[in-house]
Amino acid sequence: MTPNQNRHAIVFGCTGISGWALVNQLLSGYPAIDTFEKVTAISNRPFDLDDAQWPCEDDDTRLQIVSGLDLLAEDDISLQRILSEKVSSVRTVSHIYFAAYRESHDGPEECRMNKQMLSVSVQTIEKLSSNFQSVTLITGTKAYGVLLGDKFPFRGQAPLKESFPRIPEEFAKDLFYYHQKDLLKELSAGKTWSWCEVRPDIIIGIAPFGNANCIAQSTGTYLSFYREMEGPGARVPFMGSETGWSLLSTDSNQDLIAQLCIFASLQPKDKVHGQTFNVGDNSIPLSWSTRWPLIAAYFGLEGTGPSKDSLTPAQYIDHHWNEFQNLCHERGLREDVVYRGDSQYWVKGQDECNGL
Repeated sequence: MTPNQNRHAIVFGCTGISGWALVNQLLSGYPAIDTFEKVTAISNRPFDLDDAQWPCEDDDTRLQIVSGLDLLAEDDISLQRILSEKVSSVRTVSHIYFAAYRESHDGPEECRMNKQMLSVSVQTIEKLSSNFQSVTLITGTKAYGVLLGDKFPFRGQAPLKESFPRIPEEFAKDLFYYHQKDLLKELSAGKTWSWCEVRPDIIIGIAPFGNANCIAQSTGTYLSFYREMEGPGARVPFMGSETGWSLLSTDSNQDLIAQLCIFASLQPKDKVHGQTFNVGDNSIPLSWSTRWPLIAAYFGLEGTGPSKDSLTPAQYIDHHWNEFQNLCHERGLREDVVYRGDSQYWVKGQDECNGL
């Protein structure tokens, strides 16, 4: 790996599960301590270094945090002005890592918002920096259609392959990942910069403010509290459905995802441009019937199959809300962060969120 050569990374969506890990790995020296000279972390949510808990001191000149910046509220001109004012050496930005996301239950609106955020980010940096070299977009297995239930086109074909075609247009039109990829293909045409997509499945990791997609954090919170309430050795039913119990999926550690993003972004354009890269801890997919007993045992519990009468983690915590608040107070935990981590993965039902 060559020295930094004025490499300057900018991470959009730095407080999410993927964006936080990206900044963490960049500041931790992956792949080498001098790979990047500067790292700029962009967040819609107001936060500071104490919230982030990244491996650097307040006087670390490598890191700049720009928080409270709503990409949907800014057009190219206003974002250009804001970044020029708030990001020192913005004209040296070389690598964009895009992990920002805005959720909507309306498919077309979700596509519009996430495409707009990516568009304004890339085009603004392209105008401001003569050193601009690459964009790395983090997506997920929604791109394979895992949300389609019985209409999932690749059932029984795990592990999924990057060479698989897009899902049928009647579903693809409301999948924002495709809109983002098409946008990058359009924006990069005839340009010197490259782009690639990194596509994890179930992301295992943490986020500083909790995260609706943070399965490890929410599951750990739930099982810790469940043991506190029910006692060691208690039987704890699987939180998903009968279908989800047997479906296959692949775990992707947030650190590994971040490292692949960085590694891919540093490769020559002819090696990565327009490519999609799956990432996972293991090439062999697993079912929750295998995972759940092992995870429960780690917490001193007996993990059993799904039960029609069992509560989701959110329902269970709500049912014991006073005890939950008291426990957070006794242990010095931030109730808002812990509870916010209650994953939508389990609220929606595992078979609707992941599984092959």
